[in-house]
Amino acid sequence: MNNEFIETANVLKFNQMCAELEDTSSLIGPSLAMVTGPAGRGKSEAAKRYATQTTAIYIPPMNMRSPVMVLREITFELCKLKPVRSEACLAIIGDEMAKNRRVILVDEADLLEMKCLEMLRNVNERYSCPVVLVGEDDLKGRVASRRRISSRIRRHVEFAPVTQQDVAYYFKRSLGQLLHPEAAQAIHRQSRGDWRPVLTAAIGIERAMKASGLEEINLEMVSHVLKSA
Repeated sequence: MNNEFIETANVLKFNQMCAELEDTSSLIGPSLAMVTGPAGRGKSEAAKRYATQTTAIYIPPMNMRSPVMVLREITFELCKLKPVRSEACLAIIGDEMAKNRRVILVDEADLLEMKCLEMLRNVNERYSCPVVLVGEDDLKGRVASRRRISSRIRRHVEFAPVTQQDVAYYFKRSLGQLLHPEAAQAIHRQSRGDWRPVLTAAIGIERAMKASGLEEINLEMVSHVLKSA
């Protein structure tokens, strides 16, 4: 199975939002953004992909993070340094952003303490560096509870559920198979709009094809794999 990244409508909206924040026109007005949606919609993969394709930096999830830990991670991604003191981190962030303004993508921001979110707002405001907060739906309520943060959100992208068309296209790219509409519908229904069950189904179907020697996916095979999941 090929390791394919599918550019869905969600991903296109995400990329457009980040490109807008990167543009110097975003120096006028706020440059904070928020990306939300249930787990499994592809938010993290979109963020990681964007960071590999551009100069943006991706801050991976960590359940317990203090403001200085977040600052050290940002500093490390910018220039591979991890100063101990927050003042040193801020000085480096300021210098690096003055050289090259880069988007900071913070994953699982919904799990950050409010003081971390406030610190990111301060960094955004002080150094004009765009910050994208990525998280599940709880992030919306947390941001809304602080007017200082919510009033500075320039864009909010909500990741919609995976579509049946997304499922069919993924199988075409990853397995080189054209799914029968009923098979795509069955996989889509079981996924409940999330990517992880789609990936699990693809792995199971590939395994079934190798075991049976079949070269094409049929509805009976799909039904069997989905029942076994």
